[in-house]
This record gives sequence, C-alpha cells and structure tokens, in this order.
Amino acid sequence: MLLRCTSCGASYDFDINRKLCARCGNGLTIELEPIRTFEPQQDAIGIWKYAAVLPSLDGEFRISLGEGNTSLHESKKIKSEINVSRLWFKDETVEPTGSYLDRSSALFASMALSLRCRNIVTYSTGNLGASLSAYSSKAGLGMQVYIKPGIDLGKLYQMVAYGAEVKVVQSFKEKWRGIEDTAVATEYDPLINEAKKTIMWEVFYQLNRTLPDYIILPMGEGGLVYSTFKALDELKALNKPSFHITKIVGVQPDGCAPIVEAFEKGLDAVEPQNLPRTKIFDLNVTNPRFGNAALKAIKETGGFAISIGGNEVLEATSTLAECEGVLAEPAASLTVAGLMKLRKTGEISEDSNVVCVITGSGLKDPRLMREIAHRRSNLGPLIEELSGNMLLGSTKSAILKLLSEKEKYGYQIWKELRAKQNIDVKIPTVYQHLSKLIKEGYVKKTEPKTVLGRRREYYSLTDKGRAIA
Repeated sequence: MLLRCTSCGASYDFDINRKLCARCGNGLTIELEPIRTFEPQQDAIGIWKYAAVLPSLDGEFRISLGEGNTSLHESKKIKSEINVSRLWFKDETVEPTGSYLDRSSALFASMALSLRCRNIVTYSTGNLGASLSAYSSKAGLGMQVYIKPGIDLGKLYQMVAYGAEVKVVQSFKEKWRGIEDTAVATEYDPLINEAKKTIMWEVFYQLNRTLPDYIILPMGEGGLVYSTFKALDELKALNKPSFHITKIVGVQPDGCAPIVEAFEKGLDAVEPQNLPRTKIFDLNVTNPRFGNAALKAIKETGGFAISIGGNEVLEATSTLAECEGVLAEPAASLTVAGLMKLRKTGEISEDSNVVCVITGSGLKDPRLMREIAHRRSNLGPLIEELSGNMLLGSTKSAILKLLSEKEKYGYQIWKELRAKQNIDVKIPTVYQHLSKLIKEGYVKKTEPKTVLGRRREYYSLTDKGRAIA
C-alpha cells in the first residue's frame, strides 16, 4: 500500500501513524491495487463483505461488531412534502455505537492489531472516540481518548463504559508524542476515511446495481465526501451496467462552513476560518484537511455545497423522527435540511432520485433531544427535573437559557427574564444568581463593554453551563 496526498500528489510508504502530507499538510489517501471484478462476500461479517476494496488483512485480524450493511429506507412522508420523485435514507444510526464511524473503527482496530500494536490513542470531538473505544475493547487493545470540555455527554458516557482512558484538553494542538506499540487515530486519518467508501458501495447494491442522482453528506474534515467520490471512481472503473455519475452534495452548519464558502466563491482551495460558531460540535472544523479534496469531488460530480442554520437543523431532526422514524443527531440531520433547502431553491429537481446519509443517532446528544422535547411537548417541568436542572432553580435555569443565546450584561438579563421568561425579580436578585452561577462554574464574566455611555459587565456560559443550558 501507498499513501498519496489528495492535493499535491506526493506519495509515501504506508505508516499507520502518518496522517498528513509533509509537503502541503493536506489529507492522504490509501492507494490500492485496482480490482477487475467484484461481488460482496455474503458470508463475511460487517464491512468485510467489501474486503476486496479495502486494505488487505488476514481473516484472523478482522475485527467486527456487525457494523455496516445498514438499511436504505425509502421515504414516504418527507418525499411527498418536498415533492421529490424518490428519496432514501441510508440509516447509520443503527450501527453498533450509533455512528457511521463504526465502519472506520473496524478497519483501524484491525490494522492496528495486525501491526502488533497494543494501544490506540485518538483526539476526538465525539463519535470517533466512542466508536474506537468499543472496537479497541473488542480487539483487546488499550484505548486513550483526548476530548474537549464541550463534548456531547452521550458520547462521553460511551467512551467511559467501553473502558477507555479519557483525558480532557482545551485544544487538540498538543502534539502527541509517540509511545511504543501505539497507533494514533485522527478524524482525518487515511484508514478512517478508507472504510467510509463502503457506504456508497452498499447503496449501489441496495439500489439494484444503480446509483442515485444525488447523495447528500455532512462535512467536517471533508473525508466522507472524498471517500464517497473515491468509491464512485472505483465503481466507474468496473464499468457496471446502468452506471451514471452521482452528484455529491456536501452540507455544513452555518458558523463553520469553510468548504461551502470556497464553493460559493468559486475557489479551488479551501481557506481556513477563525473560531467556529456552531453548536454542532462534531463539525467544528475550521481547517478541514480533506477540504480541497471534498471541494474537487463536489465540483467534478456537478453537485453543491451548502450551509444550514441551527433552527433548520432542529426542524429537520424533528421532521425526520416524526415522519420517518429515524432519530438523528444534528450533524446527521444536516443532510435532510440540505435537501429541503435545495428543493426550495429548485437546484434539485422534483424528478430526482436522492439518498441522504444519516450518519449518527440522536441519542448521542442529550442536549438536542432535550431541546426538541421542550419544543414538541408540554413536559418541560418533568424534563428539567429528570435532567437534574431543577436543582438550580427556575430563575437560574432561565438565566442559563438566556445566556445560551449570546453573552449579556446584568440589566439586560433582568429585562429579558421579565419579557421572555415571565420571571419578575429585583435587579440585585439577578446579580446574586449570577454570582452563585459563577461560583458553581456555569457562568463566567467576559470583557466589560461600554453601552450608551455606561460601563457594563458581560456574562457568558462556560462549557459546563452550555452542557445543561
């Protein structure tokens, strides 16, 4: 096997711990011998049904928890509501740990085992750490996960339950220093991306050896878009009957959409953004390592790159659950929101055959589920009691909710408590609540600002506050 840069074309011998091109810093892809014929190995387990299009591994090293081979649901209600000819949901919420990255973890853990590694280390925003923790446990490998404080609780619980050693860091800039017999996994890992190809291969066979007009994918690092493009190239090389080009649509959240910005500006290279401004933690990638490769894939297939706002994502999540019975996390619901937006603009026509890939389960994100439950029911007090927020009291919880919108000063909080929350308290009481919330680690003071000639103290949420707000 060789590793080749997706941007400048430089090549390297395979090394499980080589992640990026030494020349240009972009993502690497694994070069395999081209296949001439292919049929899924029906007696194989998990992704190994597609072993012929993956790096070669002896059977004794092939780890599986039954990942892959997920259902392709045909839509009934949403298809009619948005008026599209055929609509399918590739449902990755049913993977062993609830994420499409189980495909990647199966390949990575298997390769690590074959190379006689004893441990896996990863820096993860959530799903990858949870998934690798499960597969390292299955493989009998040690697992260490570095996370940031704002991680989704559901994913953190998984890591701990699977026996991983979890360490909290403020950023992933800390350079990992090699430990003997240890494989390092990253979100932009060549092996991690290679396994994602199996989604497109499965779709091909599930649609009776044909391909959809569009496949819609979420984008963070851009690896899923690139690996899908790579799978399409492999299918094309086999000259399958009825083969036609599938257009790739990549979707990012508003506030962190560098690939979309490059697409809209007509650029050939993605420009890094500053700090992300989205609550979709898994897609907070300001400098995507496969951004250029994803951009090229979208352009060459005649697809689109679009961004979606937070309210649109929540609406799509609710609609997908209520209308189709699929409970998705925000990053996964982006694909449905993206389709809805493209149907409104007419960029995807009504006679199209579309596949939305639903990459992860909503149960991984308790905060999102709580917000949807508040919006869709009158069970607010019970939800707050069960989630433990009643311990803070109604006024403190209301203050946290207001600060989740943006930072505010004390008088502003007092006014909005009355106007938005129907809570009538005195101004000194508001400052007493703020003082206690600061002491308990939910709120912090930010830089003072001058408003209408007066110096104001501003308050914002900490990561602990955001976790329950």
